[in-house]
Amino acid sequence: MKKVVKILAVIFLGIILSVGIGAYIFYKNIHVPAVQEENPIASLNNPEKKEEDLSSKNVLVVGSDENNLSDTLFIANYNPKNKTISILSIPRDTYYPRPGYNSPGDKKINAAFTEDGIEGTKKAVENLLGINIDHYIIIDYEGFKKVIDTIGGVEVDIPFDMKYDDNSANPPLHINLKKGRQVLDGEKAIQFVRYRHGYIDGDLGRIKAQHQFLEALFKKLTQPSTLPKLPSLAIAVSKHIKTDLTATEIAKYAYQFVKDKPSSIKSFTLPGEPDYKDGVSYFFADNTKIPEVVAEFLGDKTTFSFDPSEIEKNKAIKVEVLNGTNIPGLASKCAETLRKQGFDVVRIGNVVGTTFSTSHVYARTDEEKAKKVANALSIICVEKDITPDSSVDVTVILGKDKSK
Repeated sequence: MKKVVKILAVIFLGIILSVGIGAYIFYKNIHVPAVQEENPIASLNNPEKKEEDLSSKNVLVVGSDENNLSDTLFIANYNPKNKTISILSIPRDTYYPRPGYNSPGDKKINAAFTEDGIEGTKKAVENLLGINIDHYIIIDYEGFKKVIDTIGGVEVDIPFDMKYDDNSANPPLHINLKKGRQVLDGEKAIQFVRYRHGYIDGDLGRIKAQHQFLEALFKKLTQPSTLPKLPSLAIAVSKHIKTDLTATEIAKYAYQFVKDKPSSIKSFTLPGEPDYKDGVSYFFADNTKIPEVVAEFLGDKTTFSFDPSEIEKNKAIKVEVLNGTNIPGLASKCAETLRKQGFDVVRIGNVVGTTFSTSHVYARTDEEKAKKVANALSIICVEKDITPDSSVDVTVILGKDKSK
């Protein structure tokens, strides 16, 4: 099975943001939007613009191979105000059904990139987490290997012997690493982050190992001895990633990144657990825990919407939640998720006489209100059922897809 590098591309952004010269070289080579903008180096040299528009941004990072396949999804957040870097990993097998896609593989979130491109992936992640994605980065693992080799390798502690061969992969995958602390070059680093067998908790164990690698890589990149290598590093990376970040944005964050020198990276993983559905292995996200994890990831004390004014607006939306399965407590669980986000849940009940395999949200008074509720619960199906004398704005019918 084809794999791509996980959790690491955020550091590429950090590299690019590290020095103005590196950013300028990057600008000359990377695939960026063709827009008219100011010279990025001039932006750095203008004191009045150094602090301009440096707000916290959510950057979606997607790992992709030469066949446009991806199992890498995470969000990186660099907050210049708080001087923090955070990453939130989304397991590749996360259950995320989309209308019109009915095969088992299509119901995994990583399929959104292959079939719907970066825009489809952004939409899926925004719906899942309830946050806005400001920018994206798409990277292949050849670029990753070049970065590791350029900085002279990264030291990590390999928890156990790792050996695996897959000649059917494209390119073929051969992993042979020994237990213990050692410096990994680009090729061995690829093996380490791609290895997924032997972890007690499966893919979550691999994500934890990659977080460890990321911390080690970050420390290496912030060492003074690495700084002279950054321009050549920017050139190497630029040929292997695509992004909608402009050169001016890169340069502005470059200045702030060097100035702040963030000392650590906070790592988070989408809450949930692996399980099977119709004989297929998935990772089922826990929607009741997502708001808390995302809030911590963003360094925000508010709940799901991260905007007190949005929570206040949600109080005006009346919702009824109905259990369309035979699973006890499902409606109450989802109702609590909605209440945490401010929605006025006026009724919890059961659908009598039939069961639903897929969850639905019905707009009784206003479609936009229904979409907000659907996003809060990561439900794809939104339908109009406008009833002028309805006592609720939105009706939610929970299907078996919400049983995990």
